Formats: sequence, C-alpha cells, structure tokens
Amino acid sequence: MSVSATDGEPPKPVRRRPGRPKLTEPSAEYRQRLADIIDTATVVFHERGYDSGSLDDVAAALGLAKPSLYHYLSSKKQLLYFIFDRALSTAIQRLDALSMIDDPRQRLAALIAHQVRMVAEEPTLFAVFFDSRPRLDDEYAEQITRREREYISRFAGLVNHALREGAAADEVRYTTHALIGMTSWIYKWFDPARDDRDEVARTMIRLVVGGDVDVEAALASAAQDGQAAPHEASPLA
Repeated sequence: MSVSATDGEPPKPVRRRPGRPKLTEPSAEYRQRLADIIDTATVVFHERGYDSGSLDDVAAALGLAKPSLYHYLSSKKQLLYFIFDRALSTAIQRLDALSMIDDPRQRLAALIAHQVRMVAEEPTLFAVFFDSRPRLDDEYAEQITRREREYISRFAGLVNHALREGAAADEVRYTTHALIGMTSWIYKWFDPARDDRDEVARTMIRLVVGGDVDVEAALASAAQDGQAAPHEASPLA
C-alpha cells in the first residue's frame, strides 16, 4: 500500500483570502439608525395608534424607502417589541444609581422621584408602552413579561428595605404596585406646558414618605440617575 508523504503530518492551515473582517457586533452607525427608527415609530404609534400607524408612515417620516427598514427589523410587530424593550431598559438602568443611597427613607423618596421623572421625560414612549400592550405579539410577550418582572423585583427590593426601617406602613407587594401605579399613571395627564414634574414628585413624596425627608436631595438623585447613556436599540430579538 502506498503511503502519502503527508501521512502523519498535521494539515496545513487554510489561508483566507484578504478582505474585510466579519463584523460580530452591529456598527455604531447601524445602532444609531435603529434608535432613530424606534424614536420615529414611537411618535407614529402614539399619534396614530399602533393599528393605524404603519411602516410606510415610519419610513416616510425618516425620509427612507420602506424596504430600507427591513435591514433593521423584520416586521411591525418586532418594531413594537423594540419600543417596549427600550422603555424597560430605561427603567431598569435608572434603578442602579438609587441602590447606592444609604438611608432607606431617602432612597424611597428618590425612587418616587425617579419614577415621576422617567415617565414625565418620555411621555410618548411610556404612552405607547402602556396603551399598546394588548398589541404586543405573543412571540415577544414572554420576553417583555420577564423584563417587567425583573424591574418590579428590583423596585420591590428597594421598597422592602425602606419598609423594614419603618418608612411605609403596607406590605411590600402592595406598596410596590401602589407606587408604580401612582407614578406611572401620570403619562395620562401630565402636561409639560402646565405641570411641573418636580412639583409632582414633591407632592407624591410627601404623600407616601412624609415631610421629614430631604425632598430636594431626592430630586437631585433622580436627576443624576436620569443622566444615563443615550438610547441603544436591541439589534436582534
């Protein structure tokens, strides 16, 4: 039996042809364009409703041809998911700074201010989030529900610490949902031309925590946690 001269020798590495390296992450330009699409879709769905607003409307508002959108998303349903994902990412990200506040009552006050500021700063985003929930496709509902539970769990952790120190009277779960409900509902009535978001927060802090906390420090903490990184869209779903 003849034996090849290369028998027993390791195979030679295959040389790749020169060319552009394969990208493993979306480029900054891609992410920015997707963020712009989400911004525009949020306005379109808020003004026209999810059912009436279309990808044609989104593309026209951006000055793009509709087929260009499909480089960034697969469907209108996925675009709604991206909006929901942004709202929850914003909410979760902003909780991190609040956990650094030592005093539990002060932390609870800052948590209320955080919620008010977050919704008041982006009423269109949260209006779509709350009002279009029934339109969220089953394909994405499980992912969003999981992230909602993450947010509520972290929110409840901050509330729980305050309750143990006597900052509030009710049981943790009830208090958590009461606070989230009270502060989130402002998307229905808050008018920046008429209402002052800080005064709204002051009123709610006094109602829940009382007047013996440093309300202005709580507002400052909420303002600081609001200095988050610019919106980044999920490149994939």
